[in-house]
Amino acid sequence: MRKYNITIVGAGNSGCAHAFCLGNMGHNVSLFKTSHSLHDENFEEICRVGGIRGIDSTVEYPVEEFVKIQCATRDPEIAFKDAEIVFVLTQSLQHRQVAEMICPYLSGIKALCVVPGNMGSVFFRNRLPENVIIAEGESTVVDARIVRPGCVDILFRNVRNALSFNPVKDADTGLKLFNGIFDTYTGLRTNIIETAMHNPNLVVHTIGTIMSTSRIEMCKGEFWLYREGFSPSIWHLIEALDEEKNNVIKAYGGVPESYIECCKYRNEKDLSRDAKAVFDDYSQNGSPKGPASINNRYLTEDVPNGLCLLESLAALKGIATPVASSLITIASALLRTDFRKIGRTVEALGLDDPAGYVSCSV
Repeated sequence: MRKYNITIVGAGNSGCAHAFCLGNMGHNVSLFKTSHSLHDENFEEICRVGGIRGIDSTVEYPVEEFVKIQCATRDPEIAFKDAEIVFVLTQSLQHRQVAEMICPYLSGIKALCVVPGNMGSVFFRNRLPENVIIAEGESTVVDARIVRPGCVDILFRNVRNALSFNPVKDADTGLKLFNGIFDTYTGLRTNIIETAMHNPNLVVHTIGTIMSTSRIEMCKGEFWLYREGFSPSIWHLIEALDEEKNNVIKAYGGVPESYIECCKYRNEKDLSRDAKAVFDDYSQNGSPKGPASINNRYLTEDVPNGLCLLESLAALKGIATPVASSLITIASALLRTDFRKIGRTVEALGLDDPAGYVSCSV
Protein backbone atom coordinates (compact mmCIF):
# COMPACT_ATOMS: atom_id res chain seq x y z
CA MET A 1 0.00 0.00 0.00
CA ARG A 2 1.31 3.42 -0.94
CA LYS A 3 1.89 5.83 1.95
CA TYR A 4 0.49 9.35 1.51
CA ASN A 5 0.84 12.71 3.18
CA ILE A 6 -2.70 13.11 4.49
CA THR A 7 -4.24 16.11 6.22
CA ILE A 8 -7.37 15.65 8.31
CA VAL A 9 -9.54 18.76 8.62
CA GLY A 10 -11.48 18.67 11.87
CA ALA A 11 -10.23 17.50 15.26
CA GLY A 12 -13.45 16.12 16.71
CA ASN A 13 -14.45 12.50 17.17
CA SER A 14 -14.24 11.59 13.48
CA GLY A 15 -11.14 13.63 12.71
CA CYS A 16 -9.16 12.15 15.60
CA ALA A 17 -10.35 8.61 14.82
CA HIS A 18 -9.32 8.87 11.18
CA ALA A 19 -5.99 10.45 12.09
CA PHE A 20 -5.32 7.60 14.52
CA CYS A 21 -6.29 4.90 12.00
CA LEU A 22 -4.38 6.43 9.08
CA GLY A 23 -1.30 7.04 11.22
CA ASN A 24 -1.48 3.46 12.43
CA MET A 25 -1.48 2.36 8.77
CA GLY A 26 1.79 4.21 8.17
CA HIS A 27 0.58 7.37 6.44
CA ASN A 28 2.09 10.74 7.33
CA VAL A 29 -0.86 12.45 9.01
CA SER A 30 -1.42 16.10 9.86
CA LEU A 31 -4.41 17.23 11.91
CA PHE A 32 -5.87 20.69 11.22
CA LYS A 33 -8.27 22.25 13.71
CA THR A 34 -10.54 24.88 12.24
CA SER A 35 -12.04 26.50 15.34
CA HIS A 36 -12.06 26.89 19.12
CA SER A 37 -15.68 25.78 19.51
CA LEU A 38 -15.20 22.18 20.72
CA HIS A 39 -12.56 19.69 21.88
CA ASP A 40 -9.88 22.29 22.62
CA GLU A 41 -8.48 20.38 25.60
CA ASN A 42 -8.26 17.24 23.48
CA PHE A 43 -6.44 19.11 20.70
CA GLU A 44 -3.97 20.71 23.09
CA GLU A 45 -3.07 17.29 24.47
CA ILE A 46 -2.47 15.93 20.94
CA CYS A 47 -0.21 18.92 20.25
CA ARG A 48 1.65 18.37 23.54
CA VAL A 49 2.43 14.69 22.98
CA GLY A 50 2.76 14.79 19.18
CA GLY A 51 0.25 12.07 18.50
CA ILE A 52 -3.05 10.40 19.32
CA ARG A 53 -3.86 7.59 21.72
CA GLY A 54 -6.46 5.16 20.52
CA ILE A 55 -8.42 2.17 21.75
CA ASP A 56 -9.86 -0.20 19.14
CA SER A 57 -12.96 -1.55 20.86
CA THR A 58 -13.89 -3.51 17.73
CA VAL A 59 -11.34 -6.24 18.60
CA GLU A 60 -11.73 -8.90 21.29
CA TYR A 61 -8.94 -7.61 23.52
CA PRO A 62 -8.63 -3.85 22.99
CA VAL A 63 -5.45 -2.16 24.16
CA GLU A 64 -4.50 1.49 24.12
CA GLU A 65 -1.95 2.45 21.45
CA PHE A 66 -0.09 5.66 20.75
CA VAL A 67 0.29 6.80 17.15
CA LYS A 68 2.67 9.62 16.30
CA ILE A 69 1.42 12.13 13.73
CA GLN A 70 3.26 14.64 11.57
CA CYS A 71 1.68 17.66 13.21
CA ALA A 72 -1.43 19.06 14.86
CA THR A 73 -1.97 22.72 14.07
CA ARG A 74 -4.37 25.58 13.44
CA ASP A 75 -2.00 27.06 10.85
CA PRO A 76 -3.09 26.13 7.30
CA GLU A 77 0.35 26.84 5.84
CA ILE A 78 1.81 24.12 8.08
CA ALA A 79 -1.13 21.72 7.84
CA PHE A 80 -1.22 21.58 4.03
CA LYS A 81 2.42 22.20 3.18
CA ASP A 82 3.07 18.69 1.80
CA ALA A 83 -0.49 17.37 1.68
CA GLU A 84 -1.46 14.97 -1.10
CA ILE A 85 -4.84 13.83 0.24
CA VAL A 86 -7.28 15.82 2.37
CA PHE A 87 -10.21 14.49 4.38
CA VAL A 88 -12.73 17.12 5.52
CA LEU A 89 -14.39 15.68 8.63
CA THR A 90 -15.93 18.79 10.17
CA GLN A 91 -19.64 19.17 10.68
CA SER A 92 -21.19 19.86 7.30
CA LEU A 93 -22.52 23.16 8.66
CA GLN A 94 -18.97 24.49 8.27
CA HIS A 95 -18.29 23.42 4.67
CA ARG A 96 -18.55 26.86 3.09
CA GLN A 97 -16.32 28.49 5.72
CA VAL A 98 -13.83 25.61 5.65
CA ALA A 99 -13.60 25.76 1.85
CA GLU A 100 -12.90 29.49 2.01
CA MET A 101 -10.29 28.91 4.72
CA ILE A 102 -8.29 26.03 3.24
CA CYS A 103 -8.67 26.05 -0.54
CA PRO A 104 -5.99 28.74 -1.07
CA TYR A 105 -3.50 26.22 0.39
CA LEU A 106 -4.60 23.14 -1.60
CA SER A 107 -3.30 23.71 -5.12
CA GLY A 108 -0.83 20.83 -4.83
CA ILE A 109 -3.15 18.10 -3.57
CA LYS A 110 -4.31 15.06 -5.54
CA ALA A 111 -7.71 14.53 -3.94
CA LEU A 112 -10.13 15.71 -1.27
CA CYS A 113 -12.94 13.76 0.41
CA VAL A 114 -15.81 15.43 2.28
CA VAL A 115 -17.61 13.27 4.89
CA PRO A 116 -20.47 13.69 5.49
CA GLY A 117 -20.94 15.35 2.13
CA ASN A 118 -24.49 16.71 2.02
CA MET A 119 -23.46 18.19 -1.36
CA GLY A 120 -20.80 20.27 0.37
CA SER A 121 -18.28 19.29 -2.30
CA VAL A 122 -19.81 22.10 -4.37
CA PHE A 123 -18.05 24.67 -2.16
CA PHE A 124 -14.67 22.97 -2.74
CA ARG A 125 -15.19 22.20 -6.44
CA ASN A 126 -15.77 25.87 -7.18
CA ARG A 127 -12.43 26.79 -5.61
CA LEU A 128 -10.05 23.98 -6.60
CA PRO A 129 -8.28 23.11 -9.87
CA GLU A 130 -10.06 20.73 -12.23
CA ASN A 131 -7.38 18.05 -11.81
CA VAL A 132 -8.10 17.69 -8.05
CA ILE A 133 -10.38 14.69 -7.46
CA ILE A 134 -13.23 15.56 -5.09
CA ALA A 135 -15.27 12.87 -3.36
CA GLU A 136 -18.26 12.87 -1.04
CA GLY A 137 -19.05 10.20 1.52
CA GLU A 138 -22.33 9.51 3.25
CA SER A 139 -20.88 7.96 6.40
CA THR A 140 -17.46 7.82 8.06
CA VAL A 141 -15.25 4.75 7.83
CA VAL A 142 -15.20 4.37 11.62
CA ASP A 143 -17.50 5.45 14.42
CA ALA A 144 -15.64 6.75 17.46
CA ARG A 145 -15.74 8.97 20.53
CA ILE A 146 -13.07 11.00 22.31
CA VAL A 147 -12.98 9.42 25.78
CA ARG A 148 -10.44 11.74 27.39
CA PRO A 149 -8.08 14.43 26.12
CA GLY A 150 -5.80 12.93 23.48
CA CYS A 151 -7.52 9.53 23.37
CA VAL A 152 -10.18 8.25 20.97
CA ASP A 153 -12.14 5.00 21.23
CA ILE A 154 -12.96 3.22 17.94
CA LEU A 155 -16.44 1.82 18.52
CA PHE A 156 -17.31 0.43 15.09
CA ARG A 157 -15.68 -0.13 11.71
CA ASN A 158 -17.73 -0.24 8.54
CA VAL A 159 -17.32 -3.23 6.26
CA ARG A 160 -18.03 -1.14 3.14
CA ASN A 161 -18.39 2.51 2.28
CA ALA A 162 -19.69 4.20 -0.86
CA LEU A 163 -18.47 7.42 -2.46
CA SER A 164 -19.62 9.75 -5.19
CA PHE A 165 -17.48 12.17 -7.15
CA ASN A 166 -17.80 15.75 -8.32
CA PRO A 167 -17.73 15.56 -11.32
CA VAL A 168 -19.04 12.06 -12.00
CA LYS A 169 -16.37 11.44 -14.68
CA ASP A 170 -13.75 11.09 -11.90
CA ALA A 171 -15.59 8.17 -10.29
CA ASP A 172 -13.47 5.20 -11.42
CA THR A 173 -10.12 6.92 -10.88
CA GLY A 174 -11.26 8.40 -7.60
CA LEU A 175 -12.63 5.19 -6.14
CA LYS A 176 -9.39 3.36 -6.95
CA LEU A 177 -7.40 6.08 -5.20
CA PHE A 178 -9.49 6.11 -2.03
CA ASN A 179 -9.77 2.32 -1.93
CA GLY A 180 -5.97 2.31 -1.74
CA ILE A 181 -6.24 4.37 1.45
CA PHE A 182 -9.24 2.73 3.11
CA ASP A 183 -10.12 -0.64 1.59
CA THR A 184 -13.71 -0.25 2.82
CA TYR A 185 -14.26 2.29 0.02
CA THR A 186 -15.66 -0.22 -2.45
CA GLY A 187 -18.95 1.26 -3.67
CA LEU A 188 -19.97 4.07 -6.02
CA ARG A 189 -23.06 6.20 -5.73
CA THR A 190 -24.50 7.61 -8.93
CA ASN A 191 -23.97 11.26 -7.97
CA ILE A 192 -23.55 13.57 -4.98
CA ILE A 193 -27.32 14.01 -4.61
CA GLU A 194 -27.69 10.26 -4.12
CA THR A 195 -24.87 10.33 -1.55
CA ALA A 196 -26.48 13.20 0.34
CA MET A 197 -29.84 11.43 0.49
CA HIS A 198 -28.25 8.15 1.61
CA ASN A 199 -26.59 9.82 4.60
CA PRO A 200 -28.07 7.65 7.38
CA ASN A 201 -28.19 10.55 9.83
CA LEU A 202 -30.83 12.28 7.72
CA VAL A 203 -33.21 9.47 8.72
CA VAL A 204 -32.25 7.99 12.09
CA HIS A 205 -30.75 10.99 13.86
CA THR A 206 -33.67 13.26 13.04
CA ILE A 207 -36.54 10.85 13.67
CA GLY A 208 -34.88 9.15 16.64
CA THR A 209 -34.12 12.43 18.40
CA ILE A 210 -37.37 14.26 17.64
CA MET A 211 -39.53 11.32 18.67
CA SER A 212 -37.50 10.75 21.86
CA THR A 213 -37.23 14.37 23.00
CA SER A 214 -38.82 13.90 26.42
CA ARG A 215 -36.78 10.76 27.11
CA ILE A 216 -33.52 12.56 26.16
CA GLU A 217 -34.32 15.52 28.38
CA MET A 218 -35.36 13.40 31.36
CA CYS A 219 -32.61 10.78 31.41
CA LYS A 220 -29.70 13.25 31.72
CA GLY A 221 -27.17 11.62 29.38
CA GLU A 222 -28.22 7.98 29.70
CA PHE A 223 -30.16 7.72 26.45
CA TRP A 224 -29.09 5.13 23.87
CA LEU A 225 -30.62 6.26 20.59
CA TYR A 226 -30.25 3.07 18.57
CA ARG A 227 -31.28 0.77 21.40
CA GLU A 228 -34.27 2.77 22.60
CA GLY A 229 -35.45 5.06 19.84
CA PHE A 230 -36.86 2.76 17.17
CA SER A 231 -40.02 0.95 18.17
CA PRO A 232 -42.28 -0.71 15.53
CA SER A 233 -44.36 2.45 15.10
CA ILE A 234 -41.25 4.59 14.68
CA TRP A 235 -40.18 2.21 11.91
CA HIS A 236 -43.36 3.18 10.06
CA LEU A 237 -42.16 6.77 10.18
CA ILE A 238 -38.68 5.76 8.96
CA GLU A 239 -40.24 3.91 6.04
CA ALA A 240 -42.36 6.94 5.12
CA LEU A 241 -39.32 9.26 5.18
CA ASP A 242 -37.37 6.66 3.20
CA GLU A 243 -40.03 6.80 0.49
CA GLU A 244 -39.71 10.58 0.20
CA LYS A 245 -35.91 10.35 0.13
CA ASN A 246 -35.98 7.69 -2.58
CA ASN A 247 -38.42 9.70 -4.69
CA VAL A 248 -35.83 12.48 -4.73
CA ILE A 249 -32.99 10.08 -5.55
CA LYS A 250 -34.96 8.65 -8.52
CA ALA A 251 -35.85 12.13 -9.78
CA TYR A 252 -32.14 13.00 -10.03
CA GLY A 253 -31.07 9.80 -11.76
CA GLY A 254 -29.88 7.87 -8.69
CA VAL A 255 -30.54 4.41 -7.31
CA PRO A 256 -33.16 4.25 -4.52
CA GLU A 257 -32.50 2.07 -1.50
CA SER A 258 -33.98 1.89 1.97
CA TYR A 259 -32.13 3.07 5.05
CA ILE A 260 -32.10 -0.45 6.45
CA GLU A 261 -30.52 -1.97 3.31
CA CYS A 262 -27.89 0.79 3.23
CA CYS A 263 -27.13 0.01 6.86
CA LYS A 264 -26.61 -3.65 5.98
CA TYR A 265 -24.32 -2.72 3.08
CA ARG A 266 -22.09 -0.67 5.37
CA ASN A 267 -22.12 -2.88 8.43
CA GLU A 268 -22.46 -6.54 7.44
CA LYS A 269 -20.04 -8.92 5.72
CA ASP A 270 -22.81 -11.40 4.88
CA LEU A 271 -25.20 -9.54 2.59
CA SER A 272 -27.65 -12.46 2.63
CA ARG A 273 -28.58 -11.63 6.24
CA ASP A 274 -31.86 -9.95 7.11
CA ALA A 275 -31.31 -6.18 7.15
CA LYS A 276 -33.31 -5.57 10.35
CA ALA A 277 -31.24 -8.22 12.17
CA VAL A 278 -28.08 -6.38 11.09
CA PHE A 279 -29.47 -3.10 12.40
CA ASP A 280 -30.42 -4.73 15.70
CA ASP A 281 -26.89 -6.13 16.07
CA TYR A 282 -25.42 -2.68 15.52
CA SER A 283 -27.90 -1.14 17.95
CA GLN A 284 -26.94 -3.53 20.73
CA ASN A 285 -23.23 -4.01 20.08
CA GLY A 286 -21.73 -1.16 18.07
CA SER A 287 -23.72 2.02 18.47
CA PRO A 288 -22.62 4.93 20.67
CA LYS A 289 -24.59 6.55 23.47
CA GLY A 290 -26.41 9.78 22.96
CA PRO A 291 -27.38 12.47 22.40
CA ALA A 292 -27.51 13.99 25.87
CA SER A 293 -29.49 17.02 24.67
CA ILE A 294 -31.70 17.81 21.69
CA ASN A 295 -29.52 20.88 21.10
CA ASN A 296 -27.12 18.55 19.38
CA ARG A 297 -25.82 17.96 15.85
CA TYR A 298 -28.42 15.19 15.50
CA LEU A 299 -30.84 18.07 14.98
CA THR A 300 -28.70 21.19 14.52
CA GLU A 301 -26.81 19.61 11.59
CA ASP A 302 -29.00 16.83 10.26
CA VAL A 303 -32.20 18.86 10.03
CA PRO A 304 -30.84 21.92 8.15
CA ASN A 305 -28.27 20.07 6.05
CA GLY A 306 -30.21 16.85 5.63
CA LEU A 307 -33.97 17.30 5.75
CA CYS A 308 -33.95 20.87 4.42
CA LEU A 309 -31.77 19.77 1.51
CA LEU A 310 -34.18 16.92 0.79
CA GLU A 311 -37.15 19.31 0.88
CA SER A 312 -35.38 21.78 -1.41
CA LEU A 313 -34.36 19.18 -4.00
CA ALA A 314 -37.87 17.70 -3.92
CA ALA A 315 -39.54 21.07 -4.47
CA LEU A 316 -37.59 21.59 -7.71
CA LYS A 317 -39.09 18.37 -9.04
CA GLY A 318 -42.60 18.91 -7.65
CA ILE A 319 -42.24 16.04 -5.16
CA ALA A 320 -44.29 16.19 -1.97
CA THR A 321 -42.39 15.66 1.31
CA PRO A 322 -45.01 15.77 4.11
CA VAL A 323 -42.93 13.73 6.56
CA ALA A 324 -39.64 15.56 6.02
CA SER A 325 -41.40 18.93 6.06
CA SER A 326 -43.24 18.06 9.29
CA LEU A 327 -40.01 16.98 10.96
CA ILE A 328 -38.34 20.26 9.96
CA THR A 329 -41.24 22.24 11.41
CA ILE A 330 -41.27 20.27 14.67
CA ALA A 331 -37.49 20.46 15.10
CA SER A 332 -37.61 24.21 14.45
CA ALA A 333 -40.25 24.61 17.16
CA LEU A 334 -38.40 22.38 19.65
CA LEU A 335 -35.20 24.41 19.36
CA ARG A 336 -36.83 27.76 18.53
CA THR A 337 -34.71 27.94 15.39
CA ASP A 338 -35.91 28.48 11.85
CA PHE A 339 -34.02 25.61 10.22
CA ARG A 340 -35.42 26.46 6.80
CA LYS A 341 -33.89 29.92 7.06
CA ILE A 342 -30.40 28.56 7.80
CA GLY A 343 -30.70 25.23 5.97
CA ARG A 344 -28.70 23.88 3.06
CA THR A 345 -30.85 24.32 0.00
CA VAL A 346 -30.24 24.45 -3.73
CA GLU A 347 -30.16 28.24 -3.43
CA ALA A 348 -27.76 28.18 -0.47
CA LEU A 349 -25.40 25.98 -2.49
CA GLY A 350 -25.41 28.63 -5.21
CA LEU A 351 -26.98 26.30 -7.79
CA ASP A 352 -29.51 27.53 -10.27
CA ASP A 353 -30.09 23.92 -11.21
CA PRO A 354 -28.41 20.87 -9.64
CA ALA A 355 -28.77 18.87 -12.87
CA GLY A 356 -25.09 19.38 -13.67
CA TYR A 357 -24.19 17.31 -10.63
CA VAL A 358 -25.96 14.21 -11.90
CA SER A 359 -23.93 14.04 -15.11
CA CYS A 360 -20.26 14.27 -16.04
CA SER A 361 -20.26 18.04 -16.25
CA VAL A 362 -19.43 20.39 -13.38
